This record gives sequence, C-alpha cells and structure tokens, in this order.
Amino acid sequence: MHTKTLLIVSTVLLAGCSGSPTAPTTERAGSSGSALTGPAASAQANEAAQASAANVNITDLREHGWTCVPTPIPGKTICSHPHQGLPVFGNPPPDDRPATYSFLVFDGSGTFIGTEILIRTNLYHGQLCESSGQPYVFRPPIGYYECVHTVGN
Repeated sequence: MHTKTLLIVSTVLLAGCSGSPTAPTTERAGSSGSALTGPAASAQANEAAQASAANVNITDLREHGWTCVPTPIPGKTICSHPHQGLPVFGNPPPDDRPATYSFLVFDGSGTFIGTEILIRTNLYHGQLCESSGQPYVFRPPIGYYECVHTVGN
C-alpha cells in the first residue's frame, strides 16, 4: 500500500473514531442528541474527497480490519471502520442502537463513490443532506435516515 493511501486510511479511521457526529456513539434511543449539520457535514464531504484522492479501495480497507459488505441496494458496497459494526435489520430497530453510523461507499465495480452517514430516526429532524441539498432518505429496514456525500459534492 502506498504511504499516501495508508495516511488517508489512517486519517479516515481516526475521523471515524472521534467524538464527532459523523462517528457512531453509544447514545441510547430516546436520549437527546444532535444530527449531522454544518461543519460536521462539511467534514464528511472533505473525508470523501481525501479518500478519493488516496485511491482507497475495498481490498486495502479489508486488509486493515474494515468490514465491507454489499448493501440491499444493488451495485453498492459499504465499508465500516473497525469496531463500528453495521446497522441491524428489524422493525422496530433495537433501542440500544448507535445514534449514527459513518461508512465509505463503493459502486459495483469497486470505485469509491463517497461517504455515507446514517442518523437514527429520533435524531433526524428534516436536516438536508449537504451533498444533494435534499432531505435524507429513510431506510425502513434499518430505521435510519441516510445521506451520501459523493466525491466532489
């Protein structure tokens, strides 16, 4: 792996493990909390640009402990940083789920698309996805709202 790629992956790992709203938290359902807006959303867009510039790929991420899985949406793979986990399918979702998740997103050919943030339903209050300017998309099978920050947006 190139030094530059390793540096970017390390940066993404550290950003993903920080206390920022782009990282999963241990906050419980029913607790108050804030959803991703303003500077935190801009930081996520910046993370997408950095990962893209480093040519981050699924194979390298897996070699460094990331979990990469295809999503129910055909042609899309998400990568979750080590120790973050993935959302649980269920209706209703469990009460003890994280407030947010942050993933790297790839298309069916393994090309990096951007970053994805999931916000728990009780924390989403109509915020707009900074990348698209549209509301987050509700994903009923997991009970989270989704925003994808694509490279360049």
